[in-house]
Amino acid sequence: MIHRLPFSTAGLVIAAAAASPAYAGWMLAGADAPVSVIRGTRMSDLTAGASLREGDMLESREGIVQLQDEHGTLLALGARTHAMLAADAHVALLDGWLKVAAAPCAVHACITPHVDTERGVLDIGAGAAAVVLARNDANAVDIFSETATQTLSVKPPVTLASGRFITLDAHAGVQQSARPSSAFLADMPLAFHDALQPLPPAKPSQSAPVSRAVNYGDVSPWLVSSLPERRTFPARFRSRLADTAFRRDVDAHLKALPDWRALLSPPRRPSGPGTRHP
Repeated sequence: MIHRLPFSTAGLVIAAAAASPAYAGWMLAGADAPVSVIRGTRMSDLTAGASLREGDMLESREGIVQLQDEHGTLLALGARTHAMLAADAHVALLDGWLKVAAAPCAVHACITPHVDTERGVLDIGAGAAAVVLARNDANAVDIFSETATQTLSVKPPVTLASGRFITLDAHAGVQQSARPSSAFLADMPLAFHDALQPLPPAKPSQSAPVSRAVNYGDVSPWLVSSLPERRTFPARFRSRLADTAFRRDVDAHLKALPDWRALLSPPRRPSGPGTRHP
C-alpha cells in the first residue's frame, strides 16, 4: 500500500449544496460502462443519465466517462480513474486521466472549475480546456493546457499558457515545456485528442441502483491521500467504524491515518469539580 503524507495546509471543506448557491450539480452524460459511485458511505453502480452530487467519489472502469453541469462545464474521465466531486466546481483527482473544458464566462464572478491534485490545485480559466494525469504512485502530476490559460496554485504560483505542458514532481519539482512529452501523448486516451463536446441528455434508469456499504478497501486510497478533501473523511466515514472489519482495517493502518486515532481511542474526559473517586 502507498503511504502518503497527510495534507497539512489550508484545505477545502465540503459544504452542503445549499451553502454553495453558485455550485452547479453534475450529470453523468455518457459512460461506456457503469461507473462505481460512493455516495455518503454507500457504493453503487450508475449509468448515463444519473444525477451526481457533491461528495460523490467516482471510479471509472473501461472507456470514457463524461460529466456535464448546468453551466456547460464538461468533464471526462479515462479508464480506471478515481475522482471526487466537491463544492463550487472543484474536482479532486486521485489518480488517472481527466480532461476538463470550462464554459465561457459571461459574468464577472462566475464559477470556473478547479482540479485538486496531490501536487497542487489547477484553476481552469473561463473557456479553457486542460488534460491532467495523476500518476497512481502519487509522486507526479502532468498537465497539458489545451486551450487558453490555466493557473497552478503551487508555491510560487505557475501560469500555464495555451499549448504548454508541465510536470509537478514530488522529487524534481516543477518542470515546464513547450509541448507535451511523447510518453504523455502516447498514453493519453484517444478520445482526449479531440475537443470535448456536449452530449444530448441521456434517459436515466428507472430502477433504483443496488448499493452496499463501503469497505476499507473501497476508500483506503482516498483516506491516505494528501488531497484537501482528506480532512472531511473521518467525519464522513466514522459510522463505518461500527463494522468490525472496517474498524480493524483502520486500526491496522493508523500509522498512515493519524487523523483517525481520536475516533478509535477518544480521549477520556477529565473529572470535573465534585467528582467522587473511589
